[in-house]
Amino acid sequence: MSRKMLLTLLLGIVFGFPVGPIHSLNSTISAAVKEDAVVAPIREHKLDYYEFAFKTADGKPFDLREYAKDKRLLLIEYFAGWCPNSNRNGVIVERLWTKYRQRGFGLIGVAEYSDQDELRIHIGRVGIDYPIVIETDSRGQRKKSTHYKYRRAVGDDRKWGTPFYVIIDTRDIQSGDQKGLLTHRVYTVAGELEENEAEKFLSEHLSN
Repeated sequence: MSRKMLLTLLLGIVFGFPVGPIHSLNSTISAAVKEDAVVAPIREHKLDYYEFAFKTADGKPFDLREYAKDKRLLLIEYFAGWCPNSNRNGVIVERLWTKYRQRGFGLIGVAEYSDQDELRIHIGRVGIDYPIVIETDSRGQRKKSTHYKYRRAVGDDRKWGTPFYVIIDTRDIQSGDQKGLLTHRVYTVAGELEENEAEKFLSEHLSN
């Protein structure tokens, strides 16, 4: 169902237009939400993933390798503050972080194509309390980002490609003498995480 049709139904409720039984409206809304969602599976890939030198939202340097030292798994979340998929899935990511952070789960958000206001609103809306770094701050930088490079390398042909997730088992992290190479093997999610699948993946990998 299109957003236009959904809006028409909602206006009907507000202004008294005939829209059918309320359970029908609820079903319509649920269908519209599912229509907009882009859920993707967790897939393993051979991919050269490199350290990054992005700064935090307040301009401080962030050392990815140092952050990984006491972690078992890293989830790197590429998102855009204005992206409805990033906003919707961000709530799930925050829940996973809250549940597994004491078990060796590390999480870093990488902001893409979002100005300061869009980023601030996203952080407040989701309630983010994990590290956020910034790679790009405008839509014009899309094809210049490492986000674009990595997701295209694993077959993600979405235009904006947010959210996009890279999961790293820290046992795969290479020594720090290979021109910034972090690992040759990653897991990716080219879309929204499915919460049950992510729960199972984290539980299994953090307990081994």
